[in-house]
Amino acid sequence: MQFDYSSEPEDGAQHTEQYDTFYSRFASVHDLLVKILPIWRNWLKHALPWIQGPRVLEASFGTGYLLTQYAGQFETYGIDLNRRLAQVAKENLRQSGLKASLQVANVESLPYPAASFDSVINTMAFTAYPDGQRALAEISRVLKPGGGIVMVDINYPRDGNKANRGLESRRRYHPRPARIVREIWR
Repeated sequence: MQFDYSSEPEDGAQHTEQYDTFYSRFASVHDLLVKILPIWRNWLKHALPWIQGPRVLEASFGTGYLLTQYAGQFETYGIDLNRRLAQVAKENLRQSGLKASLQVANVESLPYPAASFDSVINTMAFTAYPDGQRALAEISRVLKPGGGIVMVDINYPRDGNKANRGLESRRRYHPRPARIVREIWR
């Protein structure tokens, strides 16, 4: 199955390095904007009702704003590629009195066994991955049977979300349809 959710970069490593450099430089500003701009909080809050536990993974957690909204309710794990964002997220959790097992890792190669999580959350990040097929395959691999993918992103796929329709119709990656939450500009 080929996904056409956006044009993927020719050089995935360079693409990833550019994003990593940008977020390393602006992690603190990004954290502030997520906290003060109502539009960010509005987008992210739409993920909360869809989270099921007890074990939850947030892939590409950024500065951890969403983690601070649910980590006290679940056994929470998270990965992000950027070391600086991971530091900011750990500090935000500490200030909130919450705990989660966070690590620096790539969503295209998740450091967890298959069928580890009841929910995998991905907000405002999927369309930036250089290999969307690989990222979705990894997310699906670590999802337990009956679990759910909770996704909120700003750039809705140009193809009308063939990836999700493919998961539902072929059930290739997961025995039950993935739930994908979509929130776009209102």
